[in-house]
Amino acid sequence: MKVGLLAYHSACNFGATLQLLSTYMYLKNHHHQPVVINWIPDDLEELYRATTPAPQYQLQQKLRQHIWEETALCRTTDDVATAISNDGIEAVIIGSDAVAQHHPWLEGLVFPCKTMIGFRHYTSDTLFPNPFWADWLTKLRKPIPVAMMSAANQDSAFRLIPRKTRMAMRENMSRFSYVSVRDEWTQQMFCHITKGSCNPPVTPDPVFAFNQNGATLLPSKGDIMRRYSLPDDYILISFHPAVVQSAKAAEAMQHWMDELAALAGNIGWATVSLPFSQCNCFGRCSLAIQHPLSPIDWYALIKYSKGYVGNNMHPIVVSLHNSNPFYSFDNYGTPHLNGLYVDDSTSKIKHLLTAAGYETHCTACASRHFPMPSPATVMESLQKFDSGQCQLFADRQLQRYNQMMDDIMQTICP
Repeated sequence: MKVGLLAYHSACNFGATLQLLSTYMYLKNHHHQPVVINWIPDDLEELYRATTPAPQYQLQQKLRQHIWEETALCRTTDDVATAISNDGIEAVIIGSDAVAQHHPWLEGLVFPCKTMIGFRHYTSDTLFPNPFWADWLTKLRKPIPVAMMSAANQDSAFRLIPRKTRMAMRENMSRFSYVSVRDEWTQQMFCHITKGSCNPPVTPDPVFAFNQNGATLLPSKGDIMRRYSLPDDYILISFHPAVVQSAKAAEAMQHWMDELAALAGNIGWATVSLPFSQCNCFGRCSLAIQHPLSPIDWYALIKYSKGYVGNNMHPIVVSLHNSNPFYSFDNYGTPHLNGLYVDDSTSKIKHLLTAAGYETHCTACASRHFPMPSPATVMESLQKFDSGQCQLFADRQLQRYNQMMDDIMQTICP
């Protein structure tokens, strides 16, 4: 069966690439013919080019030519419908990732700011309607089944969505053959906009199945050690520069990192800075991974490490999947008063770690003033990490993932 995949395939983002690649390899391993629907709106492409270092951007574009098949370039909803028809795509899976976003204009207001009141700009992929909401379905000559898989709304303030927009979203969702979400906040959104008629299950991120689906793509530990000149025992540090908002904070954070490096060195672990896809890690470590970096090597670097300390969700997903120690500085949530207060109930990291039973391996850092754990506390979390408990969680996630994929394929296969 020829299955179209619609997600953030062009994102200069390690996690986004791995999510889609995991789904692509699952379908390929099960003798289907996956093809990535090459939808890249102009404003999103412009954003990627403007915010990603040129070597990293070029590597990610080149990598796409080797790891999956894509349709012709699509800029609009009509283009997507044409590509689906021309390529003979028989069903579409949307996701996983933040493919269920809509940010009403009230959510975009920023107060206070330099101009007293500002407005946050959103790209077209984050505003309904767009192809992630299958607005191309009515343009096909004949309908095809569509599944939305482990979708997320990226902290969307869905209770502010106007009634008319909710009605249109509800109509689009009624055409889906299957819907699941990645977190409880997105689940609440779908219940809200459909008046309870759609209460989708919370299902795993596809990266929780990467060892199963993409094992043939992974380099060996020896290869990673050799190519990146790493010792056998190392921990990865990855703090986004945006978390450090002043010169004083930067000095304090570097001092914190130096203390952590000293504690790690006492037991023979090196500290290695791991970049984000769009910028380098804040601060100095004894060793550093540089751009350009492939998402597959990024995954392997975390998999083979002694632990991960830093921001973002997918490093935590990779760590949990491989039963690796971690300490998360959770940079998700809904900010209020320009970051003075953050509602972390919308955080996908908090949802994930609560489900896994690792709440103590995390601190919320999205607000301007967050409680910084001591380096000793973080090192103790890494050293006393319960890998057995984590393996049980990872096994459950893989089982739930495979059940989800069975359900999707039974739904979309004729």
